[in-house]
Amino acid sequence: MMDIRSLSIEQYDAFLKQTQMAYNFMQSTEFVRYTSKQDHVKIFGGFQNDELLIATYVILRPALRLFKYGTSPREWIVKTPNLFCDESFIQEFAQGVAKQLKKEHAIVWMVESNTEYQQHDQNGNAVEGSFCNEDYRQMLKRCGFGLSPLWIGYDEARQSRWVSWIDLQKNLPQSSQGFALPLQNGLEEYSWEDLLKEMAGNTRRSFQKTDLPYIVTIRKNGNDDVNLDEFEALLECSAEKHNFGSGAKDHRLNILKSFGDHGYLSTAYLDVEEYDRFLQQKEIEFSTQEAEALAVCEKMPNSKKKRNRLLEIQEQKTHNEKEIVALQQLKQEDSRKMIPLASGIYLETPSEMVYLFGGSDPRLARYMGPYANQKEMIRLALDHKLQRYNFWGISGHFKPEEDGYGVFFFKKNLGATVGEYCGEFYWIINSPIAKFFLKRVRPDLNQA
Repeated sequence: MMDIRSLSIEQYDAFLKQTQMAYNFMQSTEFVRYTSKQDHVKIFGGFQNDELLIATYVILRPALRLFKYGTSPREWIVKTPNLFCDESFIQEFAQGVAKQLKKEHAIVWMVESNTEYQQHDQNGNAVEGSFCNEDYRQMLKRCGFGLSPLWIGYDEARQSRWVSWIDLQKNLPQSSQGFALPLQNGLEEYSWEDLLKEMAGNTRRSFQKTDLPYIVTIRKNGNDDVNLDEFEALLECSAEKHNFGSGAKDHRLNILKSFGDHGYLSTAYLDVEEYDRFLQQKEIEFSTQEAEALAVCEKMPNSKKKRNRLLEIQEQKTHNEKEIVALQQLKQEDSRKMIPLASGIYLETPSEMVYLFGGSDPRLARYMGPYANQKEMIRLALDHKLQRYNFWGISGHFKPEEDGYGVFFFKKNLGATVGEYCGEFYWIINSPIAKFFLKRVRPDLNQA
């Protein structure tokens, strides 16, 4: 028999550390603390023989005035991987949690899966011969859960079902089969050079440009004295360009601070004075090379190779002069010595780095600010030996004319593959009222 008990945040945190299993950032203690500040949260653990084997938390929110509904972002944590597919074990836990939620006047419990549905490649195609966890969905149905349809596209009522990520450990999908793996799993880590090979050629060149001395990346964490004004301004630039809502500033600051040392704000800057020096030095170099090439052409007027070399130098010199003029114009528009180009908020768990929010100034795109941030954080994830670098939500559409393609394409060029979760499950606690409620908040369930 399984004994379902309420857990404190401290007990939940101890369980996460004890299991040494990978987990999603929304299953983390930091996220539970953040959520608890604004919502009523209950944490439940399943014990057998007085040993804690499984845990989840449920966010309880008002429903139809007199009742509540419960949500569990990204499922549950288990002590060992084999328990994910132990049908009687999962059923007993789910039934026990549902009984506890009934005491809280909850009418329905909705669970969003942290299990991958199937493996995809960089183009979004399902990998032939790889895993498909439809059997897992059907197991949960037999346990008593209803199944939501496997939706495509953005859905503001739910968490992202489609994500984009870079595997930082070799053979991770084959080893995991879509389920969370132990942190110490014996898989070999990729190197930064390995990852670069999987990126598009123009992306590799963009990363190379971020190595120039006038591009400066500054990283802070949630325990620092963080000011999000620059970040918010850049986010607003992106929101305006791509026509999306930027949401509440307090939400972003609170989640960053909740993650403390594992929450990061990375901002890429243009060092104006350093860039000015760089351009002036290049002007001297090109002028010297031009004079030398002219002298050679005078001595060898019939050499096509020497004339082409002169033209190449003159083109570079002309481009550099245009950059000098553009910089002078930028200085007139913005007097700051360090001009922010792009900024992002990142959250770290023991298994992955998540790029949750980001923004950039499209007017300054040629300075490659977003690439400077991504390189900074991908390399940090590699240093910390994480399993994945997670770019988080995409639409699940993979054709140029479809909604969200641009975001997917940018991440694809960074070497990311597509991740697809098993979707949402719901457990009816108070049948007539829950069905009425679900028709309002999940109208697509009628199609399931």
